Amino acid sequence: MSLSSSNINLLLNFLNEDTCGSTSTLEQISQDFQREISKSEYLHVGNALLLLLQNRDLTPTVAQRLIIFYLFIEMYKTDQQSISLHPFAPVFLSILQTNGDQSLKSHKHFHWIISPVTRHERILVSLLIKANTNKDIIKKTPNQFLQTDFPINDDQLQKEIHQQLAEHLYQQRQQMPALVQCHIPAVINDPEINTYGYDTLIGGPNCRSANTRQTIEQLLVNNVMEQTIHPEYLRLVPPLHECTIDELVWLSPIPNLDIDTSLFTWDDSMCMSKSAYSEVRLIMDKAYQGAINLQQQQKILDDLDRDPELVHHLGLTPQKLPSLVENNPTISTSCLLKLISSSQMTDYLHTLVQMNMSLHSMEVVNRLSTSMELPRELLHLYISRCIKTCDETKDKYLQSRFVRLVSVLTQSLIRNKVIDIKDLFVEVQGFCVNFRNIKEAAALFQLLKTFDSRNDDAHDSTTLLIVNDE
Repeated sequence: MSLSSSNINLLLNFLNEDTCGSTSTLEQISQDFQREISKSEYLHVGNALLLLLQNRDLTPTVAQRLIIFYLFIEMYKTDQQSISLHPFAPVFLSILQTNGDQSLKSHKHFHWIISPVTRHERILVSLLIKANTNKDIIKKTPNQFLQTDFPINDDQLQKEIHQQLAEHLYQQRQQMPALVQCHIPAVINDPEINTYGYDTLIGGPNCRSANTRQTIEQLLVNNVMEQTIHPEYLRLVPPLHECTIDELVWLSPIPNLDIDTSLFTWDDSMCMSKSAYSEVRLIMDKAYQGAINLQQQQKILDDLDRDPELVHHLGLTPQKLPSLVENNPTISTSCLLKLISSSQMTDYLHTLVQMNMSLHSMEVVNRLSTSMELPRELLHLYISRCIKTCDETKDKYLQSRFVRLVSVLTQSLIRNKVIDIKDLFVEVQGFCVNFRNIKEAAALFQLLKTFDSRNDDAHDSTTLLIVNDE
């Protein structure tokens, strides 16, 4: 993921070669950085800063590098973890090594090397890593920090931190495959930069600064900081073995070879589907997209009755069910009845009851309820969703149409004893009262009253029996 142009401009403003050393303190830079850049982008920003750090022609001043080191620490300072677990811990290890360190010359992981490093750079990194960091340091500008004198015993602190960090990182590297460690950045610093003083001949330092900014922008926009060059893992091509007499030999009748192609007879029907259900699959694909005619519909229904297992080969999924229900409800019902024993049947039913209320979806639910035992919880959820849809519909004509549909469906489910109206009595009764001016809702209300009176009679009879027994 490449950095956004706003983040690139922010970094370049922080690292402006002419002003970065004296304009802002390290603390002010950190506050602006954390305010403008979110934590989710820290790793990408850190990779970009590392690219600038590795190429000294892009960050030629010590002040720029001091800012980069400070931002490395600040990005992950709130994480309660050892410095060895810091994403850029190898950078700190390279910085804390002295320029005369022999291990620097034989270091195999040379893409992490940051050299040469000045004494002030090593001191800043060691003080930032140290737990009791001097708070006065971050209140200084980079130039003020460079003018500060530090005692000689700080070198001992750097060596101790370097040794601890080296031991932890060595253990981590032992767990990584050797091939993962053998990669280098896609951008490599030119060791002969400015050897002949070309920047003073062509435009001077100001021109060099502008060209450097343009180069950095192009590198970061193209996400070069996260591109690496690594060795290709080669495998030997396995040798070909001679075929035995009982093995098939692959023949390639190519005219350019010394093979008489007239000896071959091509089967034009090869790889073409000869299944008796290929036509049904084509019709089914159309059924997902729109309504099909009666002849095509009957073809699918007859084949499903003939072979119920065909439903598993028609490409029907819970995601496609809503479009099939709206376009061809009869086929939807037949397919769902064939999928009763499927492990995905619950997903199909959940998808059905979560659909937007329509005539076709209610038709499918009603047919399924009379042909199989549906979970009552799903039916109750569907009726509740339908009632809610009626309440929220603003169009009066459409609302009255929905109310009639819901009333007829609910009556059918009650009369067929598919649902237990006791669980929905209050909700359905409120629905009927709200739409009592619609004939179907009034009829549903009368049915509820009949059901309620029966329950009252049953309750009175039970009470009378109890009294007689006493």
